[in-house]
Amino acid sequence: MSDLISIIIPVYNVEKYLERCVKSVINQTYKNLEIILVDDGAKDNSGKMCDELSKLDSRIKVIHKENGGLSDARNFGLKIATGDYIGFVDSDDYIADDMYETLYHTIKNNNADISIVSFYEMYKEKVIGVRDSGNLEILSKQEAMKELLIDTKIQSYAWNKLFKKELFNDLKFPTGKNFEDIATTLLLFEKCDRVALLEKPKYYYLRRDDSIVGVRNSKTYTDYLEVIYDKYMYLKGKYPEIELYNAYNYVINMIWVYTIIVTFDLDEVYKEFEKKYELFEDLVNEYQDEIVKMLDTYNKAVFYMMILNKDLSKDAVKQLYVTYKEKRNNGEFSLQI
Repeated sequence: MSDLISIIIPVYNVEKYLERCVKSVINQTYKNLEIILVDDGAKDNSGKMCDELSKLDSRIKVIHKENGGLSDARNFGLKIATGDYIGFVDSDDYIADDMYETLYHTIKNNNADISIVSFYEMYKEKVIGVRDSGNLEILSKQEAMKELLIDTKIQSYAWNKLFKKELFNDLKFPTGKNFEDIATTLLLFEKCDRVALLEKPKYYYLRRDDSIVGVRNSKTYTDYLEVIYDKYMYLKGKYPEIELYNAYNYVINMIWVYTIIVTFDLDEVYKEFEKKYELFEDLVNEYQDEIVKMLDTYNKAVFYMMILNKDLSKDAVKQLYVTYKEKRNNGEFSLQI
């Protein structure tokens, strides 16, 4: 019999999207699944819908719990998961019918610890970004960590990956923080020998204006600053061969946070940003030429405005962001802003 895959779906106030999500998992061509719906104290009808959806398929298990956030919901799912492999799906997204069959064969055929597929980035039901070369790459731990830091082929998202369950034996998602994937995925990669990356889109990621990332509040981006700083410091000096990419990752994330802060007037976050800016300057002084070569046109423009005068550049960066985001939402290019 084939290996059991446990798929954990945290659920919170997603009544509009939940049925589509769950049915896309039920309909997987890979059948040996354990589907765990974790109702994280939803205030809408999502919790009730979990119970109704469980009647459609005996493979579905439902947990109802007090609200603790996405990380806490995933951790609850991990506690009861009995599968040989672990997958995650966000409850406002959905997946191709053969996603888990593809991930399973990719991880097994290549003796990997993690397999990854690419994804469709959706905005208002329209595809605005996708990587679809069809290429298969088998990466060592450090090669995979390098790609994670470059953040082009591989992102920190948990939901387009399949993990050997034992990777989570002594690892949990950090509770009480946003952007939990950033902190956890790096540590999971660090425990791997081989990572298999198939650049074939199988996941439909819905970018929502009311999601954690879409809602522009101080806690969201204060958490983000803390996560990217801690990640840089954790890796600093540990893997000298990817030190440049560690620096690049910190710089490009600071560019993104700066853009959001000045565009949405998050003055409280700007104070935290200032505290992390000294490290940004140090890394720019050491790696500027190499980092500039890696930046795309948009980020390069913001980068130069920041180092020229980040206080006087606020209005110009805000206008640039508004212009580029409109183009991005029209599908003219994919940019994580």
